[in-house]
Amino acid sequence: MLNQPIKPMLLYPLTPDQMKNWSYNSLKWDGFRTLIHYENGKARAFTRHGTEITSRFPELLNIKLPVKSAILDGECIAFDLTQSAEQPPKYWWDDAMKRFNTKTEAAVKRISARFRAHFPLWDLLWLDGISLVNKSFKERREILASVVTPSETLSITPIYKDGRELFQKAKALGLEGVCQYNPDAPMVLNGRSEHHVVKVKAYQYVTCQIVSIRKQGKFGWGLSINGNYAGLLEFPPSSDAIRKLNQITKQLTRGEGKGWVYLEPLISCNIKFQCFTKNGKLRSPKFEGFCTAISA
Repeated sequence: MLNQPIKPMLLYPLTPDQMKNWSYNSLKWDGFRTLIHYENGKARAFTRHGTEITSRFPELLNIKLPVKSAILDGECIAFDLTQSAEQPPKYWWDDAMKRFNTKTEAAVKRISARFRAHFPLWDLLWLDGISLVNKSFKERREILASVVTPSETLSITPIYKDGRELFQKAKALGLEGVCQYNPDAPMVLNGRSEHHVVKVKAYQYVTCQIVSIRKQGKFGWGLSINGNYAGLLEFPPSSDAIRKLNQITKQLTRGEGKGWVYLEPLISCNIKFQCFTKNGKLRSPKFEGFCTAISA
């Protein structure tokens, strides 16, 4: 396992009404899954798909553990160091993706000076030549706490007893949601099971206006909120919803451009989305239904 790409256990998605009564719960970090392999003072990092990303994160050079080898399971998030010192530190998915997509040495040096990567951990899969995947999550967490001292680069994801209360707090703060862990369950590599570890996303809802339609190729509806562009709906709704809007497109068209038809913002719809991006756009918007009655 050590220094080889491995596929960790994925989180099984549940809706809020399906939440477990487990006493091990955490916030869901809004970054990307990262496995850190540590051996004799050196760290390497891999994504859950097996892509090595070590060279993109010089912060990994700062990791020092009191063990010979370990595989740490967690997330990569990023903090914008240019934000006002008066504001509490905030991480954005957009910034984590900027770090992930920056690859050349010179560019990595520049971007890491602005967006500091941090790795909150929730699990330990390997320690000093021994796989821990068959131990319970509770046991692995106890060992993790003895191995990792929180620092500017690493931290241990806090665990909370009441998952439903934590979910409501995450929702109120506009965070992604929560993870729930079965304390007695082992880790199943390259698997997914609602009896081991689950995720519950705190989706948000908003009313948008449809302001553009992609002419051909990949589906796309441009969305606005109170006259401000809010992003692109790329997950196609039902064929019936598409057909209804297409029937009245000519009546609403106010202009055309390369690949796009621009509409009067008269048709409103309900949109489910994950969160707002750093620049105020909707992340992963999905169509829920029309608010405006449509007739051809």
